[in-house]
Amino acid sequence: MATVRFSKELQDEIIKRAKAVFDKQLETAKNSRPSHEWGDKIYTTLFGQHVPALNAVPQEFLNMVEYIEVGRVSAVNCGLRFDLPSKRAWPREFVETEYAKRTNTYGSELILKDHLVWGELFVEVKEWQDRIKAVHTKRDEFVAQVQKIIDAHATLAPALKMWQPLWDLIPEEYKERHRKVVEREKKETVVDVDLSSMTAAVVAHKITR
Repeated sequence: MATVRFSKELQDEIIKRAKAVFDKQLETAKNSRPSHEWGDKIYTTLFGQHVPALNAVPQEFLNMVEYIEVGRVSAVNCGLRFDLPSKRAWPREFVETEYAKRTNTYGSELILKDHLVWGELFVEVKEWQDRIKAVHTKRDEFVAQVQKIIDAHATLAPALKMWQPLWDLIPEEYKERHRKVVEREKKETVVDVDLSSMTAAVVAHKITR
């Protein structure tokens, strides 16, 4: 009789779906990044008293930018882009200051130095990265446990018996194979219970919790 074995292909698909369980949480964490309002704050901090002079120079002598790229805040790498509320004049050659320097000679990405003026932004960036890291940790722990269940069984049926939610991580083609096997082995069992009311209770619990 045919059985559904944990082939490498099946295992890879299950693990991929196990990781996807956390996609929404990961997206939410990534979207909780520091606000784009920081773009204007960074610009003002960097150029401050020079802003009127920059605005007075004809635009063709300067770069006009719509955002500021920040590769690092103090010791924390972030790779964030902060949109500006409107196009701003930007010197063609950014001169290093006590507040910032360019990541490298060729790019426009900045490193915001370890300075009190960036204290609040540093905290926001660190907390944002911690939220992302927390989701990654939860995902990795979950995936590792799913893998343990797979490794403990040669075939799908006993693994499902151990942990029924594994079914939601199985690709449809393998579900079809499993159903065929189940149908061949199915024995009629009669239990004096109200399955409808039991199911309704579980569904209600899921909705209201």
